[in-house]
Amino acid sequence: MFGSSLVRCTAGLGVVACLLCLSTVSWSADPPGKLTLKIERVIAFKDGYCLLIKRGEATTDEKGHIFLDDVPDAAVLGSFWAAPEEGRLVNMVAGWKEDKESAEKEMPCKETIELLLANQGKAAKIELHDKSILSGVIHEVLVERSATPVAGALLELLSGRITASPPGQSPSGEDGAARTMTTISGNNFILRTDAGDVLLSAQQVRSFTVKEMKTTLPRTIATTKLTKRLMFEFDKPKQKHAVNLMYFRPGVRWIPTYRLDLNGKGEKKSAQIALQAEILNEAEDLADVPLDIVVGVPNFRFRTTPSPLVLESVLRNALAEAEPNLMGNNSQISNAMYSQRSSEFRRDAALANADPNGGQINLPNELTGAGAQDLFVYSLPKLTIAKGDRGAVSIFTAAAPYRDIYTWDVHVTRQDIEAAPSGAGVVSPLTLSKNEVWHQIELTNPTNLPWTTGAALIMQGQQPLSQELLTYTPPKNEVRVPVTVSVDTRGMFDEKEVGRELNAVAWAGYPYARIVKEASLHLCNNKPVEIDVEITLRLGGKVTEASHDGKVTLGGFEAADWRDYQGHPAVNNSSKVTWRLKLKPGETFEPAVSYHYYTRH
Repeated sequence: MFGSSLVRCTAGLGVVACLLCLSTVSWSADPPGKLTLKIERVIAFKDGYCLLIKRGEATTDEKGHIFLDDVPDAAVLGSFWAAPEEGRLVNMVAGWKEDKESAEKEMPCKETIELLLANQGKAAKIELHDKSILSGVIHEVLVERSATPVAGALLELLSGRITASPPGQSPSGEDGAARTMTTISGNNFILRTDAGDVLLSAQQVRSFTVKEMKTTLPRTIATTKLTKRLMFEFDKPKQKHAVNLMYFRPGVRWIPTYRLDLNGKGEKKSAQIALQAEILNEAEDLADVPLDIVVGVPNFRFRTTPSPLVLESVLRNALAEAEPNLMGNNSQISNAMYSQRSSEFRRDAALANADPNGGQINLPNELTGAGAQDLFVYSLPKLTIAKGDRGAVSIFTAAAPYRDIYTWDVHVTRQDIEAAPSGAGVVSPLTLSKNEVWHQIELTNPTNLPWTTGAALIMQGQQPLSQELLTYTPPKNEVRVPVTVSVDTRGMFDEKEVGRELNAVAWAGYPYARIVKEASLHLCNNKPVEIDVEITLRLGGKVTEASHDGKVTLGGFEAADWRDYQGHPAVNNSSKVTWRLKLKPGETFEPAVSYHYYTRH
């Protein structure tokens, strides 16, 4: 209501406390055919977009029309759909409508001419600047009235924060309305005395005396408000219709966060895993609304293009404005981070001790999950969260088997330097990945629900161990989560050249030398317990032999294996060698590989 908003804004502003008298002014009653929608369901995605489904009922007027004034401020092109439950919807038309309201209110007089006008018709004794005194009746005050836009502090008082106006309006308040107030201009007045009428200037008046002087004047506040209107035309008048409205828009995002409690010992270790959804809402108020959160992101080609039915030229993303650090491309939890990294792992086969009955999952009765077209939906209980608020909802807790594994990823990056024409040996400098052995946990998802990608806090009792990224894991599959670098397990890498053959191959008119090398790795377990180890060696070239039953995988040329590569990509392979083993306390593992690569000379 217009009046109630004035009451709210006047707090603490005594100079215009008289605005309270407007508290009874309100907009006119809803006209026939007005449709009021209620949000029936929200489907939220991890990228900050959501699908809103609304429903409302109204009776068409004599022309078969119903209308909606609560038009969304954001909707993606092609996603804005209205569907009646019965009857035929002929068309929808979006446009602007203009509402005008006016109200009288008393405001303090600030000028002498205003005080004279407020007391017109009363007897007065007037002292002029020359100290002469006249007595009589203020017969007439010669003023003009005009409408002036309300601005500055008074506008803030009337309508809250100053914001941008709809098209064609004067400066407006938070509600998007333009307001004007009648102002008085003039200087002369007529004092009726016993000797006759005297024309005086208000500037001549030094003071005047009036019995029971009135110090306020009524002013007219006129409010003009442009609002959106969506008109629905049906084939029959005077018919009640239920309308379902849906649209895809930015503004609601859910962020998955996990807590992993490692409390198991021995061969069969178990971790307690809990998933919660952190909800960000910058779209619309949600009051007791069912919320579905989706694992996966749908493909909306026109996600940045607004629907013309919302009458906006740009798709407004209030969430990106409110939380730029969470929604930006550089965010550590942005969608760009939802890809598997080389140190993270999953495979189709689950551990042998996985629970075939779905594990000890603890789901509330009202919480269920359902798969749908490569997207998985967690259906949460009803939620109340206002626009601008944040919330967290527990999704599930479960017991998950895990094992500790120590991984050492060695990536040899070689700078390609042409061999000397004389045949003199030239040693290529190497860049190695850090000789860091990572302690990871390999979790099995024993539940019937997928684990979506999210931040994971790893705890052991009250002791935090690390925070990392848990990647998407289907039911009955495994995932590795890095914990920390193992200081008790150190690795070393070395290599030497054992052969060189110039002009070994020619390609695209260039001769290539064949460089033969042997590489060795050294890994020692200084921990007091036996550990599971996985070593991965990756390098540019072709591995021809690997000791200790290392598994060799040959691939095509990989640019990441080289710096300043001089040759043709077809000349060199990329090789990966993997060893898996158990390493007892104090034991050392020293595998070796033979390989060769080609360099242009």
